[in-house]
Amino acid sequence: MRKVAKLASAFLWEHPTRVVLTTLATAAAGCMVIWLAAGYDALLQSFDHWANVALGHYELSIAPISTTEPTAVPQEVIDAMRADPAVASADPMWLKRTVVRGNAKPFDPNAPKSDRLEGGPPNIRSEYAVLSSSTASPPFEVDGRWLNRQHPDALEAVVRTDTAQRLEVAIDDVITITHHDETWNLRVVGLLKAPTLGAGTYAVPNMLTPSAGDVFVSTELGQQMFGQPAEISFLAVAMAEGADVNKFRFGWGPKLSRLDVPVQFQEAYEIEEALDESAAADNLRIQSYAGTGISLLVALLVIFGTVNMGVSERVRQFAILRAVALTRWQVCMLIFAEALLLATIGFVAGLVVSWLLLNGVALAFPRVLRHGAVIGTHSLALAAAATFGGAFLAAIIPAWRATRVRPVDAMALAVQLVPMTLPMPLILLGLALIAVNPMITFGFPPSAETQVLGYFGVGSISTALGFVLIAPVVVFLVDRLIGPLLAWLLRIDAKLLASQITSHLWRTTAAAVSLAVGMGLFISVQVWGFTMLDGFLVGPWAPDAIIAFPAGGLPLESVPQIAQIDGVDAQECLPIVVEQPRFVEDITGSAERPTVIRQDNLVLVGVDPGPAFGGDTPLFTLQWVAGDPQEAVQQMQTERACIVPDHFLTETGLSVGDSVELAPPENSTNTVKYKIAGAVRLPGWHWQTKLTGFRSRTHRAAAMAFAGYDDVARDFDFPAATHVWFNFANAENDPEQVNAAAQDIFDAAHHVEQPGNEEEAKVRIMPVETIREMTRTNAARWIWAVSQLPIAAVAIAGFGVLNVILASVRTRQWEMGVLRSIGITQSAIIRAIIAEGALIGIAACLLSLGFGIMVGWCGCGIAQHISFFGGLHPDLNVPWLAISTGLLYVIALSSLAAVWPAISIGRMRPLALLQRDRDAI
Repeated sequence: MRKVAKLASAFLWEHPTRVVLTTLATAAAGCMVIWLAAGYDALLQSFDHWANVALGHYELSIAPISTTEPTAVPQEVIDAMRADPAVASADPMWLKRTVVRGNAKPFDPNAPKSDRLEGGPPNIRSEYAVLSSSTASPPFEVDGRWLNRQHPDALEAVVRTDTAQRLEVAIDDVITITHHDETWNLRVVGLLKAPTLGAGTYAVPNMLTPSAGDVFVSTELGQQMFGQPAEISFLAVAMAEGADVNKFRFGWGPKLSRLDVPVQFQEAYEIEEALDESAAADNLRIQSYAGTGISLLVALLVIFGTVNMGVSERVRQFAILRAVALTRWQVCMLIFAEALLLATIGFVAGLVVSWLLLNGVALAFPRVLRHGAVIGTHSLALAAAATFGGAFLAAIIPAWRATRVRPVDAMALAVQLVPMTLPMPLILLGLALIAVNPMITFGFPPSAETQVLGYFGVGSISTALGFVLIAPVVVFLVDRLIGPLLAWLLRIDAKLLASQITSHLWRTTAAAVSLAVGMGLFISVQVWGFTMLDGFLVGPWAPDAIIAFPAGGLPLESVPQIAQIDGVDAQECLPIVVEQPRFVEDITGSAERPTVIRQDNLVLVGVDPGPAFGGDTPLFTLQWVAGDPQEAVQQMQTERACIVPDHFLTETGLSVGDSVELAPPENSTNTVKYKIAGAVRLPGWHWQTKLTGFRSRTHRAAAMAFAGYDDVARDFDFPAATHVWFNFANAENDPEQVNAAAQDIFDAAHHVEQPGNEEEAKVRIMPVETIREMTRTNAARWIWAVSQLPIAAVAIAGFGVLNVILASVRTRQWEMGVLRSIGITQSAIIRAIIAEGALIGIAACLLSLGFGIMVGWCGCGIAQHISFFGGLHPDLNVPWLAISTGLLYVIALSSLAAVWPAISIGRMRPLALLQRDRDAI
């Protein structure tokens, strides 16, 4: 082995430039993995428990459905939860607001009211949420200790860490709680590390969870302080190990909503949307694994190119070594040692650079990485898998080639390099493999969600292998068809480019594939992301804007005043009422497999059907899939009928003429039925309902349906309009001016003395274009975040292209000396070499374009069977602007990689070129 190691080192140092470039590429690949994985580990240390941060060690929270009056969770819910074997514990909690003071300066009654709200100066606010609980352990980590259950009436409390800072108290300090002119002095025994949840938007209901409390006391002490028996504001539920949370939630949901006091679940993922850190952690975790796979491929291709070039150039050396010293096994080990030595150098370099970068970020942004940046075993393992795994795989083919060299080959004359023939059997196999992905995705789709991962893996791997196998023919066609055109554009003789990239077909193919890896993933992300975005982007069916009114709504007699506001189209302005009832039966199958539309409830919009859907200029411009508009309007006016989205019929198996039975949230015993009169396309209704406050009961809904205004108002007890949906009178509109006028109308209707002063009494307007822009912006941000890894991979692969061009130029020095001697100019030689780099980039672009669109298209198809995206069937959307930019980036990078070799060879004199054979540049 010592002999093999010495030979491997000697072979590598024979071409130092090649080693340096390969090391840089491998180091960059490893650095990318370490950066992502170590960054993820550091963020986890900084933000603690991501997914269930608002619920602590609980998975679920059960709270009353009613949003109009305070109610308590009934005792029968507690008994039912504790009797279910899937529940480990069910702890009732009582939340009540009252005056709490610490060491901060006294409450100032003359301070502006805005200062007394959440977010005002910490020493002015005085009213806090006191949470009474009888749990034996804290819901979150605690400094100090938790409440003493052996003495539940002890005058002690646990305070949230951020609340303690606001009150300016610490452990063993005293806080005072005042209720009905009676004051209680409590000693602080612990500080609870509960998360600080923002207020969020007006469209998101407040979540009742353990994190909602500011001060925590025992239930017995709470009853004494407040002078009443404890009420159950919400029930915190911890699941037994191995229990299916989704099945449990959707199985119990309809039962809980039919109780005398209807209640509903709130889940961790519903609260996660208020926690940007959680989404960032999940995204970074996914990126760390994706980065490992990408880096492994890049390291494999770059090291393969280097080692394979060495094998091609040292055939006679291997033959002599086989004749005098080495066995086939030792030659094989020599190639693997060479590859692993390159990986080791790159791994160490990447580790050092990553450590410097992470510590630099920790110093520059201490608030983001509060615990610093540490490269742990997880990061090292992923980086090692990428670099050493890539090196091991890269050495297999070169090692096989080297072991096939015979001792007699040392006597053979140098072989003239000729264009290699295309491996037609492999190309046909590649075309067959490419066809596998669309065939299994659309021809034989998975029948269960558990099969999706296997389908996706088989489809993606077969597509990748297929394009790798057809890469030689793509390189060949680029050389034959695009080479002459590029020669004409650069004003050089086409013979200078003829067969230059196919004379070393496998070397050129490896360089093109290494570039195509990153760009292919970039294109697939763009195609997949923007295609799926179409399903969430509000379509042209929606009117221009919605005005949302606070609790109590706007009396119908005041609605005509809204239509008279300057900027509102009086002919296209309708009042609506909105509710979110549950289905009496689980017609969507949400208990089996909940998706973005397989839910146990829907959003029901009550609107006057005539002006909304009938006539020549209806308010809603709908594309009808089933049913007739005129007949549907008539049924909505005379019968209890509704219009549903087309996907709702697909998911439920219902059809036009069938009925949907709903349970009013606050009167679930009096169920109501609506006949389906038609089905329409409503792309983007998800974000339309999310950002306008339509989903007031729970986080997700199966669909948004329309019914007659009078039916919905009567069935769900709406004495006034909850919203107004309208079009603007002209393109030059001012939503803020309309909102201010609507606020005045609302205040006048409710006789508000100080209009617009109370936050909870504010009227809000949401233009549909604002919803579209928010959706586009959020989607584009995440698509770009995911696209950064492939772009970085392309840049790393640029080192491999540079290596290939250096080797190509070095082997043709004598040839170029001859060309210079017969009159070919220095400029023409330089342009020809740069054109060679551009041809490699063009071949990579064709490969990545085919791979990216194929994988993106099939990815969208397979996504229909994944929980979140189930039921979405958007049309293929290829963002050509972003893709074209990426392809130009690849061509520019590969062309720039050829500049240094071109200038280096161009500066040499013809005599020097004629005297050089195979020495390194």
